[in-house]
Amino acid sequence: MPITPQELIANLGDLPPLPQVATQLLRVSADPDASAEDLRKIISTDQALTSQILKIANSAMFGMMREVNTLTQAIMTLGFSTIKSVVIASSAKNLYHRGTVGLQERLIWEHALVTAIASRAFAKAVRFPRVEEAFIGGLMHDIGKSVMGVKFPERYGALLRTVYNEGGDSLALELDTFGFDHAMVGEALVQQWNLAPGLQQAVRWHHDPIHAKEEHLALAAIVALANHLALEQKAGIGNPAHLEPATRQAMEILKLGPEALEAHKESVKHAIEQDKTMIAEF
Repeated sequence: MPITPQELIANLGDLPPLPQVATQLLRVSADPDASAEDLRKIISTDQALTSQILKIANSAMFGMMREVNTLTQAIMTLGFSTIKSVVIASSAKNLYHRGTVGLQERLIWEHALVTAIASRAFAKAVRFPRVEEAFIGGLMHDIGKSVMGVKFPERYGALLRTVYNEGGDSLALELDTFGFDHAMVGEALVQQWNLAPGLQQAVRWHHDPIHAKEEHLALAAIVALANHLALEQKAGIGNPAHLEPATRQAMEILKLGPEALEAHKESVKHAIEQDKTMIAEF
């Protein structure tokens, strides 16, 4: 009898929970009265994360005239929104890099990060109000691949090599090989983490956004567009042609014509170019 994605997650003892710093930051950032000091107290408990944030704050991306030396300065320089993204990205990287980190794992992580940046840019372009939720949705959309890679290193590694070398459809191959796909597994994991329902829907339906619950259609559509664009930009494993049906669904959901989509794509590509420093830091 085939195992369900929920059973897979329940039995996957070596995958860590969402790190405590990220959990605390998600809770605090949802509080409209939260201050820079509240963020500083949480982030300062993680020395590596503090160092990473200072490095990003001092990068060419922000063009500072003077060096940023303290975490408080860095928070004020980057802003709450970017800080939240950096913390979640740092946590997600540890999850994507479970087990042996080779070319496949690095490509999956790069794809997740570029998709996150593109999701945030698309959200701004279509005036979606929860921009950081779009970033996190993009970041987490393929976390199920990491889970399957940890649980089935040989079989899933072989599947990814087929996708990489032959341009196969990862979703179809996963369903044929395991009876479930990375989107189902990813949804089960983010449900376990109690992430927002919209994020759960975006992770589950980034290949078929039209099936998301009505109140979460826009977020799923944004992540679908970003997922496609990331592959078009050669970030990740797979043939972007397999994602064209998802993009058509997303265009319908967001009421975007071909010309509007192309205009948005140009602004998103510009955002990815601007955020290359952040990509390099991770």
